[in-house]
Amino acid sequence: MTGDSLSGAAEPAGGRVQRILNWLRERSDRPLGRLAFRWFRAYFAASRNSGCAISIYSSLSVLPAALVFIAAFYAVGSDVNVFAQHLVDHLNLTGSTAKLVQDTFGSASSNALAASVTTAVTFLLWGIGIGQLYQDVYARAWGISVGSAADQALYAIFFFVFASALGLVLVAQSELGDTSRWVVLVPAWILGSLAFWLGTPIFLLHRKIAPRQLLPGALLATLVLGGTAALSPLFLGPALTTNGRAFGSLGIVLSVVGYLFIMVTLSLVCAVFSPVWFAWRADERSRAASG
Repeated sequence: MTGDSLSGAAEPAGGRVQRILNWLRERSDRPLGRLAFRWFRAYFAASRNSGCAISIYSSLSVLPAALVFIAAFYAVGSDVNVFAQHLVDHLNLTGSTAKLVQDTFGSASSNALAASVTTAVTFLLWGIGIGQLYQDVYARAWGISVGSAADQALYAIFFFVFASALGLVLVAQSELGDTSRWVVLVPAWILGSLAFWLGTPIFLLHRKIAPRQLLPGALLATLVLGGTAALSPLFLGPALTTNGRAFGSLGIVLSVVGYLFIMVTLSLVCAVFSPVWFAWRADERSRAASG
């Protein structure tokens, strides 16, 4: 009787596992399932851990350069620390965490006006490789061959455009304080982000891929990255608070680097979407015709 009871108790668990497996098989053999699976494979085949490398390189080079641009922007108003205060307000930070953010970013922004030499050094050591990493991901996703020693100039241009874009995004986020600003900044974000993520592969791939073919990935990047940035106060603020209390300024910096890693990874996921989208559509049309 005990053996029968154990067998009866084991059967529902096995049945649940089998039902889950059947459900996954059924969903994977549907149009959206096939798209997701193709996209998943394409991302890992094209990225090859580039997200980690880009995040590290960006932390060491792009972030300092962005601070220089932010400092230059706010220097016009003679108060370079206002950016840190706006960031505190946007993320709804209070108490010791707010002071840590002000000390970390406010002092960095104040000193950034004299950090041009440091930015130049970090650019030469790490920044110039960011463009190459993005180029490699796009090229692998589209199955084309690009890149040469002459492309170093393209990587340099991309670095400064990337840093400027990041600085503008940080400034825009810190300035989101009322409805009128949202009305102005959201359309500007959509147009600017679409232009950036459409222009980046055109620029890095030497115009080998038509803009129309790159448009789905650019639209997706605009939507996904914009949504993540808009929702950042919901998860970045608590992360800054928790890590700031536990580790001080180091926790603040690590939280920002983690946020940067999320954004970079999402950008790479969107970068491989366009070729996947067109291949999936062609495959679905072929299935429909043969069916």
